[in-house]
Amino acid sequence: MRCFIVVKGRSDAERWDWVLAGPELRAAGSLGARGTEDAIIAALGAAYDSLQSLAPVQVVVALPSNSRFWILTDEIASAYPGVAVVPFVDEDADIRAEAVEALAVHRAGPLPPLVVATDGSAHRGYIGWGWLAGDGQHGFGRQMPNARIRDPQSLVVLAELQAIAEAVRALPRRTLTIRTDSRVALALIESWLRGEESMPKGYDTAHRAELAGLTRMHDDLCRESERVSFEWVRGHVGEALNEGADSLAKLARRFAEGTWGLTAEEIPARARAIAETFAVPVPSGSASAGHMASGSASAG
Repeated sequence: MRCFIVVKGRSDAERWDWVLAGPELRAAGSLGARGTEDAIIAALGAAYDSLQSLAPVQVVVALPSNSRFWILTDEIASAYPGVAVVPFVDEDADIRAEAVEALAVHRAGPLPPLVVATDGSAHRGYIGWGWLAGDGQHGFGRQMPNARIRDPQSLVVLAELQAIAEAVRALPRRTLTIRTDSRVALALIESWLRGEESMPKGYDTAHRAELAGLTRMHDDLCRESERVSFEWVRGHVGEALNEGADSLAKLARRFAEGTWGLTAEEIPARARAIAETFAVPVPSGSASAGHMASGSASAG
């Protein structure tokens, strides 16, 4: 998969905004850096958890061939396994435009509150996650779990948590109401917000090196707690956003299994069709919309 990274300095030249955008990924943030090259490298570090879940990934960088950045490509590959930085070519014009547009949105300031449904799917060791916002923004991804985690319920919870964390990362500076149909994931997050470090069954907090992704979710959700609230919704009862998130998660999981029958290039179009089918604006804090759109785009 190829994605594009774009950075832009603020007026004080000390803070930089960045966006990483691609078919299966949208991440954004702000950081301190000493210039364009340093900002790109720092942004790669900030987004590495998301990139790692989609590896191998090529990150397209639009810098001139004489930039000192290109001297560091081997070091970057060593620091971030599974990620390769590559120069911009004409075929990258679409993802570049997407990233530039996303950066403009990121820099525009606060936006209205947003309701987001999240879901996870696990089967025979393969997991997929998906999220769908009321305005149609969406994300999905796949991940192979730690080999020592064999409890199926723990894998589902891991997928649920990944969906929630990715939605929060992809929608910075938005006040979010996250809707999940997983009571277990919701209870775990609530324990995190109380200051506990509970983990799903099969995970041991003493092995933090193995838990880099999960502890990152813990840290991110605790840090963003002031702008994110959570609601439980009953799954598979026709709540449109929940059905859409479920379809995206199954799409990602079946793509990982190789059972979907679509190519890597066709998957994003299917995801967009799912989002267009199920996305309905839902005021934050309102009751469930109770509407299920046509399931023709469902991942099944």
